[in-house]
Amino acid sequence: MSSLPGRTDDHQWSQQHLSHYVEGDLGRRARRRLGRHAQGCVDCGRGIIAMRALVHMLQGLDGLAGIRAPAGIFDRVRAAGAGGSPGGGWPAPPRSA
Repeated sequence: MSSLPGRTDDHQWSQQHLSHYVEGDLGRRARRRLGRHAQGCVDCGRGIIAMRALVHMLQGLDGLAGIRAPAGIFDRVRAAGAGGSPGGGWPAPPRSA
């Protein structure tokens, strides 16, 4: 994990902003900060690759090309995975009989 002097929270901050980085929703300084961190952090580098693959896959679905992910979707998924509300507010998947 790489961090700048005085920036011991770069990894946690970067993890929270990976989706914004991939979607292009960060300002120039924040984008540079995350990019520098990801160069030396295997986890964040892989996270960027995974997010890009996910976005590419979603855009390639038939009839959905060019449609952006709903606002906040990555934040809701991240919150659900980090112990947030179960299911992220979505209905539970159907149970197998």
